[in-house]
Amino acid sequence: MALFRFHGTTLCLSFLLGVSSLAVSQTLTVSDGDPPQSSSATRAEPAAIPEVSDLSPVLPRFNAGITFSSYHESATGWATLATPAVGYRFNNTFSVDATLPIYFYRLAESRSRRPRPNARLVNQRGELGDVVLGFHAQFQPRPFEYQATVAVTAPSGDEAYGLTSGRVTFDLNNHFERTYGRFTPNVEIGAGDSSTLVNRQVNKIYTSLGPLAHFQIGIGAELLRGIFFECDTYEQLPIGDQKIYSAYRAHRPTVVTGYNVTEDNGFTNSLDIPIDANTTFSGYYSRSLRRYTDTAAVGITYVLRAPRPVEEEPSIDDLLR
Repeated sequence: MALFRFHGTTLCLSFLLGVSSLAVSQTLTVSDGDPPQSSSATRAEPAAIPEVSDLSPVLPRFNAGITFSSYHESATGWATLATPAVGYRFNNTFSVDATLPIYFYRLAESRSRRPRPNARLVNQRGELGDVVLGFHAQFQPRPFEYQATVAVTAPSGDEAYGLTSGRVTFDLNNHFERTYGRFTPNVEIGAGDSSTLVNRQVNKIYTSLGPLAHFQIGIGAELLRGIFFECDTYEQLPIGDQKIYSAYRAHRPTVVTGYNVTEDNGFTNSLDIPIDANTTFSGYYSRSLRRYTDTAAVGITYVLRAPRPVEEEPSIDDLLR
C-alpha cells in the first residue's frame, strides 16, 4: 500500500510538471509592451472573494488592492474580513503577488476542554491568517490560454485558534481556459500539501496539512455590462496521510489525522459586478457535497490601478469609411 501511494504521488506530480513544460514550449512570442491580446482579453479578470485574485497579470507593473467581505458558513455562522494584496508584473508572462487575510470578526471553536453545549463557539476579533505568496506564469498556446501558479504560505496565522498549521505549505495549480464568444470553459489540475491553498475563493474553517491532488471544471459567462457569472465543480483527493488543525487546548492543537479526512467535492457559483474601472462587487455560493456544508459571501474589491480597456478591433464598415 505504501509503495502504491508513493508511485501515485510521483505520477501525479510528473504529469503536472509535464503539462507545464508542454505549455511553455508552445508559448506564442509577444512584445514586452502591452499585455497580450487574446480571445478572452475582451474582459478584465474578475476580482474574486476573498482574495484579490490575478492582481498582477492583467495590470501594468506594480499594483495593490483590498477586498472587504462578509461570509456565512453553515457550521459557524457569519464572519467578516479584509484581504489586502500587492502584486508586481515583470512582463507579459511572469508576475508575483502576496495576500494577507485579516479577520475582523468570526466564530471559532472554544479552547475549553469541555465547553458547555451553548458555548462551543467563541467570538474572535482581529485575527490574522497565513500570508500567501503567489508566483504566476501566463502563456498562450494556440488552442487555449494557460496559467501556472505556485502558491506558498508563510505561517503568520493565529495558531491558537487553528488558522495555520504552523508550517510552510505549497500548491502547484495548472489553469486552462478558452473563450467562445461570451462563454469561457476552464479546467484546473493541481497538487500540494494543504487544502488552504485549494480554491482560495471559498473561505475554509479549518487548516490542513498533507499531500493532495485537486481538480476543477467549470464555465463562465459574460452577461450584461461586464457582469461575469461562473459555475465550477471541484474534487479534492488526498494522496497521503492528512492532518486537520483546529483550536489549541492545553497548549496543544486539536488534530484530526487520517488518510481521507480532507477529501471533498462540490460546486461553486460566483458573480462579479463591476461598479467602475477600479471597483467590483462580488458574491459566491459554495456547496460541499461531501461535508454537507454551505458557504456564501458578498464583498467589494478595490484595486489601485485599473486594467487598461481593451480596444475593439475595427469593423469592415469602419475601415471603409
